Amino acid sequence: MVGGLHGKEGKTTEPILKKLIEGKKPAYGKLIVIPALCKNRKYVSTLNKEYYEGREGKKLLSLIQKYKPEIYVELHCYRKSAYKLLTDPKRKTKKGVPPFVEISSGVLMGSVSPHLLSMFRFRLAVVFEVPCKNLGLASKTVLKLLNDVKNGRDTEDILGCWKIKYPYQIRKAESLLYRWLGGELVD
Repeated sequence: MVGGLHGKEGKTTEPILKKLIEGKKPAYGKLIVIPALCKNRKYVSTLNKEYYEGREGKKLLSLIQKYKPEIYVELHCYRKSAYKLLTDPKRKTKKGVPPFVEISSGVLMGSVSPHLLSMFRFRLAVVFEVPCKNLGLASKTVLKLLNDVKNGRDTEDILGCWKIKYPYQIRKAESLLYRWLGGELVD
């Protein structure tokens, strides 16, 4: 799990991810958490190939190559003004990636950058976005989702937990992802 991948996101993601690791150790496997990959750096989108040529991007690629995670999670934060851009139904046409789906309380779920997906094979790769300011219930919601990852046996277990809590939202996110990847979602 990686937070604070660009800009000032670390101010929001670091406390959330530190809280996640305060509790019990993972029930299965090993959990590697980077609460803030960078702090107060220039914002470069992870959708931009140049991100992976910069300091933070190279550091991220090195960590992924070193640990070879089966499950990869990014935690970002968004400005209130960016919400509509992130959830825009035409985001695939505009940005090349499917729109984020709101899970609950302003927590958004979407795909990781296609640049990472072209370089690595993850069993599960997901991005969560929370509001940068005035988190409210978003902090608790994203912690529940991250704890499901932390304590899940495997991807099926994690997705099963999410589908029980947020059936419509997870189904929608899966459908958008499978269509984007050129596959077909089978129940």
